[in-house]
Amino acid sequence: MHVRSVLQGLPHQDELLGDPEVCIAVLDGPVDFSHPCFAGADLTRLDTLVQDPAGQGAMSMHGTHVASLLFGQPGSSVVGMAPRCRGLILPVFRDSQDWRVPQLDLTRAIERAAEAGAHIINISGGELTPDGRADAMLERALRSCADNGVLVVAAVGNDGCDCLQAPAATPSVLAVGAAGPNGEPTDMNNWGAAYGRNGVLAPGQAIEGAAPGGGRVALTGSSFATPVVSGVAALLVAEQLRQGQEADPIAAGKAVLKSATSPPCSPADAPECRRHLAGNLHAAGAYSLIRRGGLDVPDLDAADRDARPISSHPAKPQVLDVGANSSRAGVSAAGEPSSLETTHPEPNEGISAMDTRNEQAHAGGEADTAGGKADAAGLLESSAPSETQEAEPTSPEPGISAADEPASLETTHPQANDESYSMDTQTANVIAPEGTATSGAAPAISTPVTAPVPQPVGHAPTGGVRPSCGGIQSSSCQCGGIRPSGCQCGVSASGVGRQPIYAIGTIGFDYQTEARRDYFRQQMPMRVLDSGTEVPPNIYDPRQLHDFLADNPWETDKLTWTLTMDSTPVYALEAELPVGMDWHQAEPRLGSRGPSAPSSEGDSGSDALGSQGIRQSPFPTYRAMSHVYKIFLDAIRGQVQKATEDNYVSRVSIPGELTGRTTRLYSGQEVPVVKVRGSGNLALWNEGLLVNKVVNSVMEHRAANPLPEGQQPPSEDQLKVTIRALFDKVYWQFRNLGQSSADRALNAAGTNAFAFGTEMGDGLLSARHVPGESTNFYVLDTISVSKSPFCRPGSDCQDVVLRFFDPENDRRANVSYLFTFDVSDEPVSLAPVHKFIGS
Repeated sequence: MHVRSVLQGLPHQDELLGDPEVCIAVLDGPVDFSHPCFAGADLTRLDTLVQDPAGQGAMSMHGTHVASLLFGQPGSSVVGMAPRCRGLILPVFRDSQDWRVPQLDLTRAIERAAEAGAHIINISGGELTPDGRADAMLERALRSCADNGVLVVAAVGNDGCDCLQAPAATPSVLAVGAAGPNGEPTDMNNWGAAYGRNGVLAPGQAIEGAAPGGGRVALTGSSFATPVVSGVAALLVAEQLRQGQEADPIAAGKAVLKSATSPPCSPADAPECRRHLAGNLHAAGAYSLIRRGGLDVPDLDAADRDARPISSHPAKPQVLDVGANSSRAGVSAAGEPSSLETTHPEPNEGISAMDTRNEQAHAGGEADTAGGKADAAGLLESSAPSETQEAEPTSPEPGISAADEPASLETTHPQANDESYSMDTQTANVIAPEGTATSGAAPAISTPVTAPVPQPVGHAPTGGVRPSCGGIQSSSCQCGGIRPSGCQCGVSASGVGRQPIYAIGTIGFDYQTEARRDYFRQQMPMRVLDSGTEVPPNIYDPRQLHDFLADNPWETDKLTWTLTMDSTPVYALEAELPVGMDWHQAEPRLGSRGPSAPSSEGDSGSDALGSQGIRQSPFPTYRAMSHVYKIFLDAIRGQVQKATEDNYVSRVSIPGELTGRTTRLYSGQEVPVVKVRGSGNLALWNEGLLVNKVVNSVMEHRAANPLPEGQQPPSEDQLKVTIRALFDKVYWQFRNLGQSSADRALNAAGTNAFAFGTEMGDGLLSARHVPGESTNFYVLDTISVSKSPFCRPGSDCQDVVLRFFDPENDRRANVSYLFTFDVSDEPVSLAPVHKFIGS
């Protein structure tokens, strides 16, 4: 069927084509931009971990098909839901056999799309989890989207079970399942309690869309129902703009949910009833709500509002709250994303594999399709497409993937012949490109395929997101055909400038290959034990590597340096080349005692610190090397010191920009490459000295302001425990990839060692700013980020607010500290820290 049949019942439906001001991001497989249906479409490919162009593989088929259902142009063989809207293409699934990707990689793409201005993000994939809960990083990205007014639409999956997958089961996400010709849920559709509150059914059987190489194909699954809902949401946002309102994608998502219709079913919690999710998509009903201003669309409930330390309405897309997780707030440590509905999902058991049904189409000529129509109850009806095949779902496989997985598409051009296209468990019968049909009267020819060998649960190579068909990739500039907006031959198809990052983590190193690992093993000197015995070097010992590279700086670029979070590499770090160094300069060296003594494992020393880390120490000097590499060497040495030692390094702040390139580590993991800037924002986090700084500030205040008689001040050790707990909250609870403006500002506030340390000390003593008698220490409650109302033209300014409260008296006023940063380039503080009582 044609996707635009869902618009029946709306006046002037042929004129409902969207608005160029509305932006939809598609996170899927590579897209064949040369397909004729994209001629005239405003599409921009953004850099992702997937660098390959679209081919004839399964994920290129999946990505091209999904994109065409949104952006196929009028007059072409495939007309999409919102052809006049602007599109961002972020490939996340590969044509390789392993279509699953880590949730971290999906997180990168979501943040990238939101930062590039997407109103709606379409994800036709997910990962089955026991309770539908996303990983912490992905959950945080979804919460950020909800708080910034970005609507995420995701597939429920095709395992045919009472099971949940991330991100569709997240309350703030609009989940989509596939419906058959008469509006009934397909047998392969997943269901669960969560989807009964945030999910709708949309046409997802025999959906005609584009195939790589210029053809068409009819596919079935929740992957292809998802762009139908994303398209309707985009048209609703376009209607908001037409009425002179601000774009409010979250309200559009709520209108889709509220207008959904379903047949009477009892009892409501029976499996057959839950298969209907919250109901069927009813585009006319959603339009009716939006045309009335959407004022009767239910807002977030009180519980959701209380979960935010600083309230933000979805219509204010610049506001990001990064968590309110004190015991007073009653929120989990990870923080719950705001919900499209007013209740949270309940965990469900049962995990099974998703499968894709790929409906037969005709080779040559138009495929038989049936337009849908809305009945009185709002259910979509259509006659069954001709020549439809069905098959049993495959057995379970874990991981994030496209919801409707083509198993192994052949790389040949789709033709009207017997060449096979295996699409998960069903046949994919491709409509041949124009001009390939032998005769207009030729009979329909289907292309049979073989179902893939089922795998048991847990047998997949790796866990992760899979397409509801899926994997992760990006396509290149297509020359000789239709190109993305702004694409030039020989130039990256990315339509935006390099993405700046400012991330906080720990420094790691990787040898990438066995040959490189053996090279270092041969170059590093033998170790001499106390007994006089020589033993081979341990190339994974940061101390030994530090000493070797300090004496042989020309070897530093032969390593792959990484930024890690939770022991997971998230970026590869690229610094200046050795040939660009100043060979006449001597620099301090961490880890040894005298001006010429060799370093040793037990050294700690006392540092004369600069403002941002261990760089000015009375240790032997390095041989000349780049500033960036000196920081990396100090970091790997400081990270293995004891946490109680002054030169212990707990974190490193990395300013830079994404290069658009990726690299594969020794483990096989692929990570983006960041060009590190050797600026003052490149800083070591010396937790020991920061703790001492705050303790000294507090003790000095106590000495100048004695406690009333009979009251004992806390000991210095107790105070250090309190402060370290405070830093742990900052380090772990709000860790992020440093991509978005808000996250770069948050990390800049944390990196500003002097301001941060001073204000932390003052924050603990906030009671002195509040009327009334109290000697209690205040503690950090929340950290939040919002778009600053005061900013220079052409800049990106963010306000970071740290809020402290009295844990022993919740009736006392909070005290907040406001930092303002311009993060349009290197983070720059714009004003002194402001203190104010309350929120």
